[in-house]
Amino acid sequence: MINRQNPEQAEGDYAQPRQWPQNFAWLYADQLLSMFAGTCGTFILSWLLYEVTGSTVAMGGLWLISFASQWGVQLLAGPLIDRWKRTAVMKLSEAVRAAVYLAAGLMWIAGERQSYILYTASWISSFVMYDLASGALLPKLVRHEEELTRKNAWMSGSVQLMRTLAFPLAGLGVQVLEPGALLLILSLLFVGSFLCICCIREGPPAYDASPEQGRSGAGAAWFGQVRAGWKVFSGNRLLVALAMFVSVTSFGVAATQAMYIPYVSEVLGGGAAEYGWFTAAFPCGYVLGSWAAGRIKGTSPMLGTMLTALLTGGATYVGLSLVRSLPAALVIELAAGIAMPFWNVFSSNAFYRLVPEQVLGQVLSMRLLLVKSAGPLGILYGTFCAAAYGIPRLFLTVGLLIMAVTGIGVVWTMIFRHNPAGELRKYP
Repeated sequence: MINRQNPEQAEGDYAQPRQWPQNFAWLYADQLLSMFAGTCGTFILSWLLYEVTGSTVAMGGLWLISFASQWGVQLLAGPLIDRWKRTAVMKLSEAVRAAVYLAAGLMWIAGERQSYILYTASWISSFVMYDLASGALLPKLVRHEEELTRKNAWMSGSVQLMRTLAFPLAGLGVQVLEPGALLLILSLLFVGSFLCICCIREGPPAYDASPEQGRSGAGAAWFGQVRAGWKVFSGNRLLVALAMFVSVTSFGVAATQAMYIPYVSEVLGGGAAEYGWFTAAFPCGYVLGSWAAGRIKGTSPMLGTMLTALLTGGATYVGLSLVRSLPAALVIELAAGIAMPFWNVFSSNAFYRLVPEQVLGQVLSMRLLLVKSAGPLGILYGTFCAAAYGIPRLFLTVGLLIMAVTGIGVVWTMIFRHNPAGELRKYP
């Protein structure tokens, strides 16, 4: 979700020679459409695989394949994304996904319903760079830096809401429509996303390879971009700290989310309806928090606000470990949702502001690699801890971990408080 403009332009870092006001609107519509289609597609492929195999192990394998392909694309293709136009990468990703779901739908209608088809569709559709490219495009479409927080918050909240709506709507679609028709509809949604991208006017990429780099080959270009991104990333204490916080948060979310159903049923004594209310509380709070975060003025990454939000998030896990009533759990989840946009939006803004456009995609790719690497570790820990010590203690340990790491961040902030501006400078 990022970018920077030519510093020599009149309006500053976020100015462009020619600005199409509708560019953000098209990106906004495209993000919602792509998120909806992608979330529905993941749900439907998982459901169809379970119908074909009847195996929970097979479903686990599907998620593992999806994760491995996403991790691989960040590692292999992420360093090169800054050499291409963001919209070109997004178009390629949506075209691939449209073709994959079209092929899967036609094969299902033709009676070819083997599990390997669904595995292949999941693998190919996950091996795309849409999220990374669209993330790096947002600041490029913002005329003034002051607008970035508001539009980033608006985008973040809307995407979270769309992700939440996609699951029940996909479940309804599975009940009322034939699977083949569903897959074809998903293909059309990705085509619609592709058309939205075609309406976005983007300038040329900021990356400008030297003649020596151009003659050095793809391998040398890949390593060169990795080195450039790592130099910027490791050279800024704030970026390193934010990446650490994101990784710990990803670890905690992965450890606990898989246990939400047993938490509601065993700890809170609820059923399917109660589980639905519980899972809806966080995104509802997130939408409210996004609205509030978008109203904050200024361009600073606001480290104090971010750490407070993260501390609140850790405290909500501790709260969930202590309560035994559904209303109390709903209030805690709502509070967690309200707090998280203040972390997500401003931490993203920090990367947008501090990282030059030439290596923005690579640095974001590094952050995403850390997030996706922490996820499986969290799942392993959550499974072990819940089985050995119970779900409340799992939530308690995750909350205490997040709060402890946040405490380290507070101490770090105090140590460097004598020169806070030094943490906010872009890498030269």
